[in-house]
Amino acid sequence: MNIIGKIFLFAVFIMSLVLMTLAGAISVSHRDWKAEVLRSPDDCQPGQQPGYKFQVEEAERERERLEAQISRLQQRVAESEQARDQVVAKLQSALIEKNEELVTLRGDRQKLQDDQRDQVALLEKTAEDLRAARKQVEDLTKQVGNQQAKVDAQVNRSADFSAQLAETKSFLTIAEERKKQLEQQLVNARLLLQQSGLDIDNLPKDRVPTLAGKVVAVAGATIEVSLGSDDGLQVGHVLEVYREGQYVGRAVVTSVRPDAAVAGIVKEYSRGIVQRGDSVTTRLKA
Repeated sequence: MNIIGKIFLFAVFIMSLVLMTLAGAISVSHRDWKAEVLRSPDDCQPGQQPGYKFQVEEAERERERLEAQISRLQQRVAESEQARDQVVAKLQSALIEKNEELVTLRGDRQKLQDDQRDQVALLEKTAEDLRAARKQVEDLTKQVGNQQAKVDAQVNRSADFSAQLAETKSFLTIAEERKKQLEQQLVNARLLLQQSGLDIDNLPKDRVPTLAGKVVAVAGATIEVSLGSDDGLQVGHVLEVYREGQYVGRAVVTSVRPDAAVAGIVKEYSRGIVQRGDSVTTRLKA
């Protein structure tokens, strides 16, 4: 026997083993399907189930029971749907009523909002009017204050003028009395000079004595000084006005009394405003 024959013999042997194995498996797994189908629950061994016939019958009975249960549930669902429809109808009626109430409330709210806007606008206008009134009151208060200050200044000025007028009247009375005295003295002096062979009208007048005094009153461009004819001051003499060493201006004597004189301010030489208390002199020191 050659190699090929041996191979075929071995293959036949293997195929025989395979066929024997299949035959044994079929024999072991072979079942009596009729008995399986018709086996009743009483014939079942522990762990076995009844036959398929009895399982089908049990399934039919379970189906009938479930169908009956479904019928009852469907009836309940119908009853529930009917009750639901009634509830829905009531809810729809209530919803319609609520919608009507909502429309009414919206109208009331819109009216209240309109009233509120009107009130706010009125309040803003009132506040604006109040601010304008306050501004007018403040302006009027300032104007009244300014006018009051002007009135007070005029009153003070009037008081000063009244005091100056009283002082001037007093000076005038004294001057008139002094004038009478001087006129009498002048008459006596003329007589005395004539007796001595002199003429008063021919005395030199260009000699200005060195004098120093104070400004006692100011009225516009006219001042009154504390120097007079008793000090040797005469009409036409020039007075230099200064304050704390600073030159203020010049004035020319227009009238003279024994103890005072009136002079007019020369604008060309003005270096400031002449005030009461300023110093005057006939000659400035270099």
